[in-house]
Amino acid sequence: MPPRKAKIKAQRDWGCVAIKLTKGRSIFDRLSFQRQVSIFFVITAALTMIFVSVIAYTQAITELKKNFKIYTASILKRTKDEIETKFNMVENTLNFIAADYRLQMMDDQNSPVSQRSLAKLLVDSINLNNYQVSVHDRRLTKNLIDDLIIYGNYREKPMVIIGRRDHFTAYGIEQYLTPELLATAQDAQGRAVWSDIFYNQVGARLMVNLPPELLREELNQLAVIKWLSDPQARTGIGYLVASINLARLSDLIEDIVLGKTGRLYIVNQKLQVLASSEKNLILRKLPLDELSLQQLGAASAGSIEGEFSGQDSFIHFQEIAPNNWKLVGVIASQEFQASAGVVRNRILAGGILVLAVFAAVAVFAAGKITRPIKNICAFMQKVETGDLSLRVHETGSIEIEQLSQHLNRMIENLAHLLEEMYQEQIFKRKIALKMLHAQINPHFLYNTLESISWMVESGRREVAVELLESLSTIFRVTLSGGRDIIKIGEELDHAENYLRVQRIRYQDKLDYVINVDEGIKKHEIVKITLQPIIENAIYHGIKPKLNGRGTVVVLGHQLDQELIKLSVIDDGVGMSKEKVTQLQAALAEPEINLETEGKGYSLINISSRIKLYFGMDYGLVYTSAEGVGTRVDLYLPVSRKDS
Repeated sequence: MPPRKAKIKAQRDWGCVAIKLTKGRSIFDRLSFQRQVSIFFVITAALTMIFVSVIAYTQAITELKKNFKIYTASILKRTKDEIETKFNMVENTLNFIAADYRLQMMDDQNSPVSQRSLAKLLVDSINLNNYQVSVHDRRLTKNLIDDLIIYGNYREKPMVIIGRRDHFTAYGIEQYLTPELLATAQDAQGRAVWSDIFYNQVGARLMVNLPPELLREELNQLAVIKWLSDPQARTGIGYLVASINLARLSDLIEDIVLGKTGRLYIVNQKLQVLASSEKNLILRKLPLDELSLQQLGAASAGSIEGEFSGQDSFIHFQEIAPNNWKLVGVIASQEFQASAGVVRNRILAGGILVLAVFAAVAVFAAGKITRPIKNICAFMQKVETGDLSLRVHETGSIEIEQLSQHLNRMIENLAHLLEEMYQEQIFKRKIALKMLHAQINPHFLYNTLESISWMVESGRREVAVELLESLSTIFRVTLSGGRDIIKIGEELDHAENYLRVQRIRYQDKLDYVINVDEGIKKHEIVKITLQPIIENAIYHGIKPKLNGRGTVVVLGHQLDQELIKLSVIDDGVGMSKEKVTQLQAALAEPEINLETEGKGYSLINISSRIKLYFGMDYGLVYTSAEGVGTRVDLYLPVSRKDS
């Protein structure tokens, strides 16, 4: 086959392989390498961004919740401190009045202190504390104290002195100062006691003559009570009571901003609302779920999550001194979730932006990475047209340069291989012609036919028939239906018939022995292998002997699982060591020198044919000694399909 046609055939074979490889592949595998790399980079970046975004969002929410709590706690702390300051002012007012000498002498029979002077003491104290409050916090124009009341004995007679008398506390104060409350104040030994709620239960009748502005105020009151004692006699002389309007208490927290929707509440130890901007909650229990109420009542400060009026909320609280009330801040969870949503959206937007940038970079990088590969593919398409003179000179990464070098080397090897294939085809044709000449030796055929004719004329028809049958077998095996490889058994039949013909022709010169194991006859051998070796033994070994008969021995057996050995041995004249060395060197050559002629050609031809079909590990081994004979060992592989 000429080189050009061989190249085109190889190119077509590659194309068939490529078409087969594309069948049954996934959609991703059918994409270009650049798109695969881009998609891989983008998916990797997306998964990384999702992972990082989830972590960032989790951390951000944790930090946001932490800051949320810190922010709320700081507002509660600041508000609590202000409330405690106002409460301390109330107690300081009571302590200031209790220390006045007029109050200490009111139960003395000989005291010059009048009830009017005691009332003036109360009014002056209210005015003084109003001034102190306005100086401390200009947001408040009034003190928490609505009124001051002295409840006790004046010159051994019951007495109630009201400071201002401008509120309902001027009437029926005794019904609210229960024995239990008075006993609690007395047990406190002079410390102020913050009482439960006073409420104007008969306000509808009592407030008819009150000014209109008072009618608009909340009439819920609480009392701060201080027990008064005679420091010398150490006996009680009465009680000093400060009434506080809950509306004033609500003023302390009304303007405090707690987020966008947050609310502040002051609750007592029973968790009843004392102060709130939501008037409908005053004196009612804080509308929390049961678990949150338990947690709120059990701790002095903290943060919990629960339901407030049926809505998920964050609840923060701190205890207020000196009465162990609590300042409670409630913020709906929706407000936090809104802030979390803003964080989520920003992280998402940032992630999408980064992903878009990374995708653009990935496409650019994939193009830069795959461009040399595309160029190499384009180069290979040109090579597939059959032009093996092209070379690729793609540069870039080390791997690309190495790939270019390997491709060039592969193309060079391919060109060399195709050339060898072409030369091999020519060589095989020449070998076939040589074999034809070797197989049908004109002298052998002529002499055999002449012998048959002579035997027929001399009446030896049986021998003539035997010669014809042997000659027929020789030609049948020689043809073998055009096969180059036949069974060892067939080859032995061919060799034995050849020996039979030659023995008839050389009755006084030739004997033969064939001893081959039956087990190897099923294995393969190159056609017309033994006959040329036997012919060489007869004509160059036995025939030159001056006297005596010669014998050709054919042996065969399997050496191991991989190797078969056939031997042709003669007791002819043999050869010198120099000739054996030359012949053995020629047999070791991987290629046949077609110019070789002479008696060594047939053996070299056989060895080359064996190497050509079975490999370089097989062939002939030639040994000989002058005057002793010659031995030719033939090594063949065990046929796998028959083993």
